Amino acid sequence: MRRLVAILLLASAMAWAAPAPAGNPPVPEKFISVDQAKALLDKRERITFVDVREKSQYDDLHIKGAINIPLGVLPSRLTEVPRTDRVILY
Repeated sequence: MRRLVAILLLASAMAWAAPAPAGNPPVPEKFISVDQAKALLDKRERITFVDVREKSQYDDLHIKGAINIPLGVLPSRLTEVPRTDRVILY
């Protein structure tokens, strides 16, 4: 019985310590020009602009309605980016 408990504890510890899956999930990315972004706005497409610069730069000048999420913290704040709109990072 002791041996079984020890084996189960060891198996649990090894499963918990297993490495997490590597890499980020695939995300379709496309680079677009300012003119292309404006054309989407002109067609009244739903777009979320995410300004990835630091807050001081965002405060100086940004696209009206843009969300500021600095690039360095973007992975930890992805939940703030709507999934229903097209997203444009700049």
